[in-house]
Amino acid sequence: MNKRLATESVLVTLLFIIGFAAWNVVQGIIMTMNYVPDLMNSASSGTPLQSKVAFGTIVRWDITAMIMAVAGFVLLAVVYYGLRLGMQRWTQRS
Repeated sequence: MNKRLATESVLVTLLFIIGFAAWNVVQGIIMTMNYVPDLMNSASSGTPLQSKVAFGTIVRWDITAMIMAVAGFVLLAVVYYGLRLGMQRWTQRS
């Protein structure tokens, strides 16, 4: 096993996951900045306006979710490792 390539695989996987989370945050910021509530139509329906606002989502991390998250991380790292190893072998033959 190539240790440098294994380390690179783990780091690239971490960067991919962090980048995906950051993209979701940026999308949320853009959607929040562009959101304009329609107060005229919502007030005419007769229902009272909401007085409390919930932010975020509720995530319950049970054992199944943790196993799936770890398995997904390992699978992504193994796929990257295999692709890079295959590319190295292919370029060495050429």
